[in-house]
Amino acid sequence: MNNKSTIVCILLLFFLCNVLYVRANTGLFFQAHRVIPEKRTELNLTPNTPLSFHDGFSLGFDVHLRNEEHNYGYIVRVILNDTLNIDLLSNKGWSHSQLFLMKGNQSLVDISHLDSIPKFNSSDWFQVELKLNYKKQLIICILNEKEWSIPVELPQLNNVRIVFGLHTGQSFPSTDVAPMSLRNVRILDLKGELLKKWTLLQHGDNEVYDEVKSSRATVRNGIWEIDHHIRWRKKASFIIPGTSLQFAPYQRPTDGGLFIALKDTIYQYSIERERLDTVIVNTGHPYFTAASSLVYDSVHDELISYSAEQERLNRYSFEKNEWERAIPDILLSYLHHSSCYIPDLEKVILFGGYGFYRYSSVLFMHSIDSISWQQKDLAHLIEPRYLAAMGYLGNNKVLLLGGYGSKSGKQEGNPENYYDLHCIDVEKMSSQKLWTFSNAKVEAFGNAMVVDLDKEHIYALSFANDRAFSQIRLNCFGIEKPDRTYMADSIPYQFHDTSSYCTLFYNQGTTELVTVLAYQDGIGKTCVEVYTLGYPVLHLSDVLQSVPEKHSTGWIWLILIIGIGGTLAVLVILWKRKQKNVVRRDENSFYTVEVKEKELIQPSFIRLLGGFQINDSEGHDITSRFTLILRSLFVYMLLYSYKNANGITSEQLNEIFWSDMDKSNATNNRNVNISKLRLLLKEIGGINIAYKNSYWYMTIDSSVNCDYIEICDLLRMVKEGSEINVGLLNKIAELGSRGELLPDITEEWADKFKSEYLILLSDVLLDAYEFVKKSKDLMLLLKLSETMLSCDSTDETAIQNKCYALYHLGKKGLAKQCYENFCAEYIRVLGVRPDFNYTDIIGN
Repeated sequence: MNNKSTIVCILLLFFLCNVLYVRANTGLFFQAHRVIPEKRTELNLTPNTPLSFHDGFSLGFDVHLRNEEHNYGYIVRVILNDTLNIDLLSNKGWSHSQLFLMKGNQSLVDISHLDSIPKFNSSDWFQVELKLNYKKQLIICILNEKEWSIPVELPQLNNVRIVFGLHTGQSFPSTDVAPMSLRNVRILDLKGELLKKWTLLQHGDNEVYDEVKSSRATVRNGIWEIDHHIRWRKKASFIIPGTSLQFAPYQRPTDGGLFIALKDTIYQYSIERERLDTVIVNTGHPYFTAASSLVYDSVHDELISYSAEQERLNRYSFEKNEWERAIPDILLSYLHHSSCYIPDLEKVILFGGYGFYRYSSVLFMHSIDSISWQQKDLAHLIEPRYLAAMGYLGNNKVLLLGGYGSKSGKQEGNPENYYDLHCIDVEKMSSQKLWTFSNAKVEAFGNAMVVDLDKEHIYALSFANDRAFSQIRLNCFGIEKPDRTYMADSIPYQFHDTSSYCTLFYNQGTTELVTVLAYQDGIGKTCVEVYTLGYPVLHLSDVLQSVPEKHSTGWIWLILIIGIGGTLAVLVILWKRKQKNVVRRDENSFYTVEVKEKELIQPSFIRLLGGFQINDSEGHDITSRFTLILRSLFVYMLLYSYKNANGITSEQLNEIFWSDMDKSNATNNRNVNISKLRLLLKEIGGINIAYKNSYWYMTIDSSVNCDYIEICDLLRMVKEGSEINVGLLNKIAELGSRGELLPDITEEWADKFKSEYLILLSDVLLDAYEFVKKSKDLMLLLKLSETMLSCDSTDETAIQNKCYALYHLGKKGLAKQCYENFCAEYIRVLGVRPDFNYTDIIGN
């Protein structure tokens, strides 16, 4: 086999391993007792219509059981005719039963130790199959290869409902959820023919379709494992005392993570163990610089502290727990330089940096067995800069991406951002520019990049370096040409120039990309945050499941619908005339609130509170026809038009939705998507997109109901009115209780709208609480506080009023439970307990 064939085989093997890894780490993660009951996970295979079987059926799935503090809960519940339940439960790690199958109160299978299941591994998945045979009056349970056959009395199976985890249905509800992950759910007939299959790989928003007949299953509070390949997870956040911290990612055969070095202390954060350990150093200390100047030597398992202004490297031995040297502080001239350690060459490489109002273009190279730096100024090839990303390509070559600097190297010499990629040969100390790309944004890059194993792509972090509160984005670039793609979602980043730091590395043990952010808090401490992203990184289109098209069931149904629709239309017209002048007067106020005819007679509506939903003019739910880009484009134009009647420019739309494209492609994509959106809006009726005086804006007729616009109008009526109207408050509570604004849209542009809505709601409700308390309307007080909590689960005033209302309504136990749940959520989100206790609330 020649070298070319060998390389191809290696690449194919790598691709196959990545695919297998992604599939092995997929499925639906069920939240169990670690969260409050209403946050636990449910997978309902029969959300609307029950299943019907003549002789029987088989339910199969793969399950992985986790060990948590509380492990008791339902894996799956099968409900027959709404009168009989067949349940599979687990209690992993308990001293008695760990897995048991129940029919009502009758125990069918009781397994005291999961190790008795063939080929069972506590860290792996195992297969479950439940067969219900009505003809033979038999239930068969198969766990991996072990089978139990139990004669039972079964009713006819013409009304079968199947729910995993949490069950909120009317028949046999339960909040006990087994801590588990689930995949490959399938339903077969007794002959083994596959009827339905949910792999739980690709998915939609709170729903997933089976791959045989496109049957819809609903998901509540689910965490999709595959989403870790498109969304960052915050792994850790901790405070380190001091500001002169040195960071070095590390990779060992059994562990990977991050070292943080201070004068007399080394912190080690392990990605696998999710733990921060501290070691007090015996002697010596690293170079004290105002920049991260630390690398991990994986060949000798040592840390290397360096300074471009000091010739010798300073090494730390884990075995001896000491640094070789202890020298005075250094004022480094190479802040935010780019660096890497090349194990193959056993060399430390660094380039660029900033200090004393100058940018550097010097390439430094230091072998670990040498006593001085080799250096060369590459200003004739690479403009002086800092805030650039570096990574090792192989064959003595490193890549350098972007940066901020100036051609002269002087800060006063018109500094600018660079968007180019250079390939530096560290042996020849020469460089070649591979490409540059135009960028309307202002962006700099983290100090390290990850080179994909295909040697054709690189991953790098970018952020806006012209503001303090920025966002980290993961970029994928081609090495040969600048095919830029944004990957995953964004991460908030507090950029304070040389007082902040961000880097990217790949962790082999967990097969993840890892982002480390650090910034000083202003009081002598440094905040460190660690985020992980599943690798290989996927596109959103790889994860989202396309919604199957719904086909007509026949002309008979069409005629029937037209007939019923015509009858209803006549009745609505007559009712409309009768209700036209109806008004509602509140007994506590002189204000009147007109009954909104559009809610009563107009089937089309737009829901933005609690989730995105749209019904057309015929009352049909067309939400699934809005792709992600159409949904975002529609919502943005709607919200912006409501806030600013002038509308939004084409350039603003391109910047928000097509920033990774050149102007021509962005314009084409914008026009195509606006055309698609206009076609959908025709089905809703009463909504139009207009373009006038170089601005796009959206108009909405009063016949179309939008809950966000309605509640904002009501809130402003209360805020600007001279008196508080109880009728208005009831309507606000009714609308606001649906939940927060756009919880399913996480893009950065939505944040300002969410924030403005939350502030308006909070301002109005603060005054409303006192008004309602004085009028002793405890039910309204309860509604208003629940409205606020549905948008902000840590709102202290809202929980105090909710507990107060419940307590004085006689629901004292529920009031106490709500307070305890709030404290748990408060600690989870903010890391501290609230500064008030339960007795303070009920005593007010």
